[in-house]
Amino acid sequence: PVDAPAGQVPRSPATATINALREAIRQGSQVWIGYLDSQGNATSRILEPARMEGGYLTAYDETRAAVHRFALHRITGISDVE
Repeated sequence: PVDAPAGQVPRSPATATINALREAIRQGSQVWIGYLDSQGNATSRILEPARMEGGYLTAYDETRAAVHRFALHRITGISDVE
């Protein structure tokens, strides 16, 4: 995982992101992701990933207090939650 300076969105290579998400699912840990919404706006979210399938990540979104599906191709990066 890449440490991102405050105020920036996490960025990491796609394979590193997928591997980190798999590890977070296995460990039941939280991650901080950078995400592009449907309008292309960069946001960041704190998630507890549950599963990945069909190009989507299903995760509990701490930021929104709800379970949400995230398109993997819109995840710009991932970092550990400090």
